[in-house]
Amino acid sequence: MSDITHPALRLKPFIGYKATNAFFQGVWGTAYVGLMAPLPPEVFSAGGIGFSLGTWLVALGYSSLFNLTAFFRISLGVELIALISVLAILIYPEGFTLAAGIYLGFQLALIFGSYLGRLETLVVAKDNLKHLDIGKSIGALLGLAFAALFYQFARNGLNMQDSTSLVQIIHYPLLVVQATNVGLLLVSFDRSRFDDAL
Repeated sequence: MSDITHPALRLKPFIGYKATNAFFQGVWGTAYVGLMAPLPPEVFSAGGIGFSLGTWLVALGYSSLFNLTAFFRISLGVELIALISVLAILIYPEGFTLAAGIYLGFQLALIFGSYLGRLETLVVAKDNLKHLDIGKSIGALLGLAFAALFYQFARNGLNMQDSTSLVQIIHYPLLVVQATNVGLLLVSFDRSRFDDAL
């Protein structure tokens, strides 16, 4: 753990990014189960195997990945995968192909989760980690509450009872949230300071 936050990281927008990201995860998690319904159980076993192998390969590459450039690029890649997933859900009909694509993208993003968590502890001062975690907790709680209220509004106010329609319509506000995520991530880093030592 670091005693100071890395100079390439702008802490306030980064905390905002992590909170917004947790909000996205809170909302998206409620829709994820419905999106995966077309997939047979074997797909989840195969996905788990792919995830384990992927995290192993990422861990083998830690020596070349423990730098700010890789941290930023991988973070941005994960957020762009999520943005593409939201767009795909809004554009394409529900079914096996969409579910498989979303699941594959989700697994790919998760493969980098441990790496991103480890780098986070190296670039954020240990005294600021609590603010980061509190921001994430608040974001997740607000996301879950938003999803519950949104589904109730859609059911009662818009008379939408079909789960598939509910899952799809919640992705419209998620598109705004995920675009905000990408924007906050971009402003969280001073790329001219990436060469400063970790």
